[in-house]
Amino acid sequence: MQMTSFHLYLYGVGKGPLVASFETVESRLKQLDTLYFEPDGSFVLSREMGREQVFGMLYDAAGQLQYCDLQGNCGFKTWEIVRTAILGDDIAEHEVLLLPAQELQDLQSFENCLKKSKGDVG
Repeated sequence: MQMTSFHLYLYGVGKGPLVASFETVESRLKQLDTLYFEPDGSFVLSREMGREQVFGMLYDAAGQLQYCDLQGNCGFKTWEIVRTAILGDDIAEHEVLLLPAQELQDLQSFENCLKKSKGDVG
């Protein structure tokens, strides 16, 4: 299985807030097997006996999820599970800020690189 290491911020369009509320995303994340969620918005998903991990932190304000800090080492399927839990089915018009390079790109471009990558992204 191809695994990729990444650290990024996940935003809505124009680095704006994500559409879902903190509570909605919390509820969807808590439905995932092998995911541990803290009330402060931090979470970790561990799969494949710990070989795949995604750490995240949800940041909200004014009743909206502003962005999500995600860091991990996983294959595309695991990324897709976490991304769908955060964004729901609507993945259009989202942006990622790759860290530490601070490179902003649309979600689709990031995912295309993730599918092809054999090493670190960012």
